Amino acid sequence: MNNGPSRTDKLFSMAEYCQVFLTAHYIKNGEDDGFIPLIERNKLDRMPKAVAEEMDLIFQMAIKQLENWGDHPEEFFRKMEIGEIDPVSDFIDAPEMRNALGNVVMRRLRIEEGIRDEEAFDEAKKILPEMRDNLHTFVSEIMLNAIKNVAKDLMKNEIPFDKASEIFNPRVKAIAHEGIITDANPNRAKMDELRKKQKASNEKKVRYDPAWG
Repeated sequence: MNNGPSRTDKLFSMAEYCQVFLTAHYIKNGEDDGFIPLIERNKLDRMPKAVAEEMDLIFQMAIKQLENWGDHPEEFFRKMEIGEIDPVSDFIDAPEMRNALGNVVMRRLRIEEGIRDEEAFDEAKKILPEMRDNLHTFVSEIMLNAIKNVAKDLMKNEIPFDKASEIFNPRVKAIAHEGIITDANPNRAKMDELRKKQKASNEKKVRYDPAWG
């Protein structure tokens, strides 16, 4: 029984996932007809800024989704984890992301397995669904971790979830082989302002609560 890494795991590491985001950035901006920088596995410290910028867009989408579930945040996370809410699919199935994934898979097949261009295209089509699912898992883990940190901070400071985007602008802080570190990037001044307003509102409700007679 072979317990080694699968074919797709050999093809993609952190560098290749980041390469997909970088390639999508160039495609989206109409710059894919020229040189696209290559992200090397042993040089993640030289990661182009555009990679983090593209990943940050996912967090912005998720924050908006979270706001829609302001009264029931736990239901939002439950539905995300079982796939009933899936902003990640909306993101990675966009044309620029699908094209970028296909391009990176083909290049890796040429490098890793020595497959020629015309054969690489056909082979990439065969494994693209699995590679797409792997990308989905990769992005989902990053996004869930980032958004859960935002949710904890909101609850800790007793701020309504529908104010999330006014305070937080989650972003990628660092990228390494072991994973991606994110920063909730809160606006502390805005947080303090909203916390005071919420406290005043709660006090007013208590003061005029009919139950107090």
